[in-house]
Amino acid sequence: MTDQAGPKYVMISTFHRKTADGFMFAVFVIDERECESLAEMKSIRNDALAEINRRRIVGEFETRRAKSGEVPSTLPRWSEYKRQLQAEDQESS
Repeated sequence: MTDQAGPKYVMISTFHRKTADGFMFAVFVIDERECESLAEMKSIRNDALAEINRRRIVGEFETRRAKSGEVPSTLPRWSEYKRQLQAEDQESS
């Protein structure tokens, strides 16, 4: 019997930022369940990657499959984290 309620697995991308001492910590997440489609998720990830590269933030994305019923992450989403970066820009100027 197949599950008619939706996909069994979803994709979740977490960005881990690297500190000066080499420690990696998770700073935001992109969750396929919050997107219209996997293509939208990839578009958000590409936007995030472009901004991270522009700002020369050292880190990496971890993209993994998760069960669709997994509890969502409490980490900020990309839009929230981007606003945080912009607020930091305002404070430093």
